[in-house]
Amino acid sequence: MKKLFLIFILFSHSIFIFSQNESEMKKFEDSLKVLGKIIVDGHTDFIKYNANEKFLTLLESALLTEKSFDYPFDSLTTIARLTSPDNKLKIFNWNLRKTDDTYEYFGFIQAWSEKEKKYKIFPLNDSSETILNPDMQILSNLRWYGAHYYKLIQNKSGKKIYYTLLGWDGNDKLTQKKIIDILYFKSGDKPMFGSPMFRYNKKIYKRMIFEYSSTVSMSLKYEKQYMLHGKKKAEMIVFDRVSPLNTNLAGQYQFYFPETNVFDAFIFKNGKWDFLKEVDARLPKESKQEKQHRKEILKEQKEHSK
Repeated sequence: MKKLFLIFILFSHSIFIFSQNESEMKKFEDSLKVLGKIIVDGHTDFIKYNANEKFLTLLESALLTEKSFDYPFDSLTTIARLTSPDNKLKIFNWNLRKTDDTYEYFGFIQAWSEKEKKYKIFPLNDSSETILNPDMQILSNLRWYGAHYYKLIQNKSGKKIYYTLLGWDGNDKLTQKKIIDILYFKSGDKPMFGSPMFRYNKKIYKRMIFEYSSTVSMSLKYEKQYMLHGKKKAEMIVFDRVSPLNTNLAGQYQFYFPETNVFDAFIFKNGKWDFLKEVDARLPKESKQEKQHRKEILKEQKEHSK
């Protein structure tokens, strides 16, 4: 009888702690929701950055709260919230559009530490403007090639886990970018971005960056497609092929546009993303989360092109 009573007390205490935690997280979320709208709709850069500083501080405090990894933050529609299939990683990620139509990116990684047996928090510091040859660089969270991520893909090569990220960068008034990046963790649970995993046009790249006109949209998705017009389907990163209006405009990316109904892809094979030229882009049904992320990015692109 005493044993049953003890179990009941422990169970009741767990429910109380859970309810208390849930209430605390809801308060964080409500405040973040208000700040998030100011970051998007603020009339001046000063107003946006002021709200963003408060947002960063508040979100970090929320993520340091016990059991925060399980809290969905569903109402924070102004940011991306990506969770890995193995539940060891979450990325919170957003952008700040400045009055000159350039962008700065922010975020946090929340990742499980096998060594410390807890989730650790890593801020993302956008250093895009100072990174030379970004497609060839291995970077850290403190020197990060900023983007607004909308898809996370988990891959394994040997015993190592890699997370492939698809993202968008509004860049400036003339051009925008789509980015494929790699996130992995070094010893000591240190997050790193970029890895020599992309085989593209007989060269090896550490991340893929596609730059094109700010007046159009470029599709970049992870889905099942037919390989090289064959009958076999495989999961791959499929994207519009972008090219200049004519060869004289090569390198002037404001004149790069998607070619009509021409799609290329990357397929994960033997620890690398191998380039496939021309795939059959019959689109499969999107999940609700993918559809929501796609709509968010398309909204950003439309705002950017105004």
